[in-house]
Amino acid sequence: MSAGTGRTCRHRRDTLLLRASRHPLSAELASALGQINGMLDARLALLVSGGGDSMAMLVLMAAVRERTDRTLDSLAVLSVDHGLRPEATRECEAAIELAGELGIARREIARVQVRRDGNLLDAARTARLEAASTFTAQQGCAAAMLAHTADDRAESLLMGLSKGLGVSAATRLPARRELIDFGRLVLVRPLLGVTRSRLREFLDTLEVQWHEDPSNTMFERGALRAEPAVARLVEQIAQGASRLSDEVSELSQVCDERRASELGQAPISIARDALDALPRGVLRAALKSLVLDAGAHVPAKTLDHAIDHIATRDRSPLRLGCSDGRELVVDTRGARVLLLRQTVATETIRNTGDNSGVDLQHHR
Repeated sequence: MSAGTGRTCRHRRDTLLLRASRHPLSAELASALGQINGMLDARLALLVSGGGDSMAMLVLMAAVRERTDRTLDSLAVLSVDHGLRPEATRECEAAIELAGELGIARREIARVQVRRDGNLLDAARTARLEAASTFTAQQGCAAAMLAHTADDRAESLLMGLSKGLGVSAATRLPARRELIDFGRLVLVRPLLGVTRSRLREFLDTLEVQWHEDPSNTMFERGALRAEPAVARLVEQIAQGASRLSDEVSELSQVCDERRASELGQAPISIARDALDALPRGVLRAALKSLVLDAGAHVPAKTLDHAIDHIATRDRSPLRLGCSDGRELVVDTRGARVLLLRQTVATETIRNTGDNSGVDLQHHR
């Protein structure tokens, strides 16, 4: 690279970062990061696909961080090529090129293999998160940042309600989440209060190019974007959905506090009378805590199933699968979490009449 070319690149970088830093979205991103504990100045991995949302996140985050870290060494960029579309390779390369123009030295493309013999979306998500977990750990980052927007949150709310989820439909895209199944990978989403259209207007203003992934118009989420009237409705409710999610998260904290005050910290089981007396929100917090304290986690839909079962006052045994070979058991005694092999042993003791005093619920 000649000296003249180098000066031109530096001028473009400085101009781009200066214009981005003066945009209102820059202050909004910094504020949102400040509300996610410890993330404003943390070392972060940005997951950038080449699409409009993530490219805007990349430019904005570089502008925010450059104020305190001129070298941008506290940022790393990962673009995941799932190998599902020929165009994806070029899209990932464009994301990495932009990261390089902004001065981010730590950047990488991860090419992953996606299983095609089942749910393709789930398989792609798993491959992407595995790559993100590895990259985040290698780069010494505290979290991986995603570019989900207010529109994504609104879509998730509608999809959750369509599946019969209750209040958990409003919390499917939290600002921060730790994924136990992926090496305790922490995901942060600081753009949940920003609409997709604002991010694209920002890119247009800065003359930054992006690529639209045609798969965005496919599958369940795509149906909400393909029909113009539905897409407008989603955009109209996006801000309301974000406020609803924030308020539900705050109420969840209140439920956690009440659960702790009524049941104590880290109970190994919950008596049936206590289950029947708890309001649904506190019951959800109690069951979720019970599973987490047992070293596992449980999907929101599974919790809804357990709560509905308890609400009917049906005391017949209900067994619901959790992670790590455990299951949530709800019956006439109450609720507890057992290893699957312990559940089998419990049935054997019950069937043989051997009451040797072994209380299997205490041996997790």
